[in-house]
Amino acid sequence: MAAVSSAKIGQKINEWYQNIKRLNVTDAEILRSEIRRDLDVMEEDEQAVLYFQLMEFRHEQMLEYMDLGARKMNKAEYLRSVEGQ
Repeated sequence: MAAVSSAKIGQKINEWYQNIKRLNVTDAEILRSEIRRDLDVMEEDEQAVLYFQLMEFRHEQMLEYMDLGARKMNKAEYLRSVEGQ
């Protein structure tokens, strides 16, 4: 299998982040799986791996926040906590 370029992975991670910010869990999960598969065959790039790890953290924060049993979702509050604004 041919190596996937780190630039292509970076673009997918950007798309993944957009879905995380929009609280689009289904699309975010799909992209997360695709990116994990692509990382296994990606050309070596430490920056891309670090970027992936950051988005993994953000993804987990989103999932924790989306725990519907805990409380009602408030997108503005979530974005303030994630973005610090």
